Amino acid sequence: MTEFNTRPLTQFAATMAKLMDVEIPHEADENYVQEVIDAVKEKTGKETVDKMLIYNPDAIGQWFFEKYNHFFEPLKPYLDIRVDYLTAFPPKTPVCFGTMFTGATPEVHGIQAYVKPVIQIDTLFDSLRRSGKKVAMVAVQGQSIPKIYANRDIDYYLLKYDKPVIEKALELIENSDYDVIEVYNQQYDDIMHMTHPKSIFAKHAAKNYVKYFVMLAEAVKKHWSNYNTFMTFAPDHGTHREWYGLGQHGKYITKDMNLTHLYGVNVKSEQ
Repeated sequence: MTEFNTRPLTQFAATMAKLMDVEIPHEADENYVQEVIDAVKEKTGKETVDKMLIYNPDAIGQWFFEKYNHFFEPLKPYLDIRVDYLTAFPPKTPVCFGTMFTGATPEVHGIQAYVKPVIQIDTLFDSLRRSGKKVAMVAVQGQSIPKIYANRDIDYYLLKYDKPVIEKALELIENSDYDVIEVYNQQYDDIMHMTHPKSIFAKHAAKNYVKYFVMLAEAVKKHWSNYNTFMTFAPDHGTHREWYGLGQHGKYITKDMNLTHLYGVNVKSEQ
């Protein structure tokens, strides 16, 4: 993979805002992914959806997705829309997620290194709340997303690690009336830093992301069957192996910068 993707990750926020029929965040790139809107309209007859499940698995790059495409086969029944992005630079977790949910470049949202200040500009979470949408963030405590998006008028469920995060998200899908649930997992990133991106242990962690997403999607099918629900498998950056042997990310190279997102719609069942 020698070519850099041309579609910037700044288009994610506007696309999600359009789908939820809310205002695009104030500092965001106003361009959105028209193909996604068109695909939703084709499936549901409308350009908007009722609910959204945003699954954010950390550190799955496009090269990994393409090299180990068979790992991701179980996602196909749920996610049939593919969008390739160029992530934010430097490709570090808070920088990239800072761009993903503001639609702004790092220069604008203010995070340009591996630091985790609270973002001060408008975000997708703020826009959703202004439109009266109920939002839950289910994430690993102390990690980038809950830190940089702290102090929003949303409900935070911060757990010890990936599995409890998924268990809480499943519980919320079944027993709550949230319009948008954002779910963050991190095991692949942790393990590839301790080993390398293609290690047996890292591959197992990537497979866990897939397994966990399928659990979430099945819960949506069962408990949100009265709603058109947009679902995402939306990582933040890729990875590479450094000269000293360990996994890393942060360079302007295609392995770190090129991303593949997978999207789909669970169409509400006919009453």
